[in-house]
Amino acid sequence: MGPARSVICVYVHALVATGVVRNARLIAADLAGRGHSVQLVTALPGGEAVPGVAHHALLPQAHPSRLREKAQAALALRRHLLRERPAMLISAGNHGHGTAWAGSRGVPGLKRVYRISNDIMRAVPGAPSGGLKRLGRSATARLIAVDAAHLVLVSPTLADTPAFVGAARGGRLTVIANGIDAGAARRKAEGENPHPWLGGDAPVLLAIGRLAPQKNFATLLRAFALLRRQRPARLIILGESRDDARETLTAQARQLGVADDLALPGTVDNVFPWLARCDGFVLPSWWEGSANVLLEAMAVDAPCVASISAGNAAQLLDDGRYGLLVDPADAHAMATAMDRQLDPATRIRPGERIAHFGMASVSAGWVDLAGRLLAG
Repeated sequence: MGPARSVICVYVHALVATGVVRNARLIAADLAGRGHSVQLVTALPGGEAVPGVAHHALLPQAHPSRLREKAQAALALRRHLLRERPAMLISAGNHGHGTAWAGSRGVPGLKRVYRISNDIMRAVPGAPSGGLKRLGRSATARLIAVDAAHLVLVSPTLADTPAFVGAARGGRLTVIANGIDAGAARRKAEGENPHPWLGGDAPVLLAIGRLAPQKNFATLLRAFALLRRQRPARLIILGESRDDARETLTAQARQLGVADDLALPGTVDNVFPWLARCDGFVLPSWWEGSANVLLEAMAVDAPCVASISAGNAAQLLDDGRYGLLVDPADAHAMATAMDRQLDPATRIRPGERIAHFGMASVSAGWVDLAGRLLAG
């Protein structure tokens, strides 16, 4: 009988349809496939887990107060870690880092890996700064940078974060950019049409993301209203929020006169049938780390318009050769780019650009990091 395998816990707050969660699933599945004993740990129950990977939900249900929910999750996470005694805890996305940091206090022998999935500085002209929240993010960044056995950045653009300088100097920082299995994405795109607008009498633009200020859907709506003066079109935004963001966007659409051409279906587990059938994909975000959804759009050859400040969007689209890049504050430029991508005579498709961003390098990066940390 061989020695017991070291346990690796991968933590996210909830298994909802976000890029962070999709990447957490991929990391968990890949490490498990390489022989590691992996647990997927979440604060909230439900959602699609990973075949062959145990899923542990820390709380029985959501709490009306997000702050109290995270505090309860941190206490429950500490109990779980003390009981299971994993060798490594991977916090897979920024929203979970505070819980992972607080919940892992006093757990002996635990190596903490924080995956930096989003821009913490958010120094984009015109972007919402977040006020006190930004101070909180900066403080959390300093805490986790000191605490981490290793930091993993999803894009080299995040390496300029001042809080991470010490980790970089100490050899505790690695860039493992997001990737995608394009073949699997195309297979998932097959099947029934998920919405009657797709393939209908008017071209459809698609955006995907949490209904949060970061995603800049307010500017997208203004750009869409400008576009509607020039041509018929419809806009679908896939995503949800726990606040009143949906009602705010709906009210803005009514004010702009485009409410009848806006659909907000919420979140979906499989975005690929939507992306494969839309006439154009738009990523208007003020900031990102590395937008997984842009890779997903490229995988099914959707014509793309992306904010130039959306993480590594410029690198993914090769500075505009495989999709259009725009200033996220410029609704007129965004409308012009969307119009161009809807016109068969002028649109630019990603083509085979996605082949440069496969899963092999992502897998190798995580397997190598886990091996080095566990060996150490």
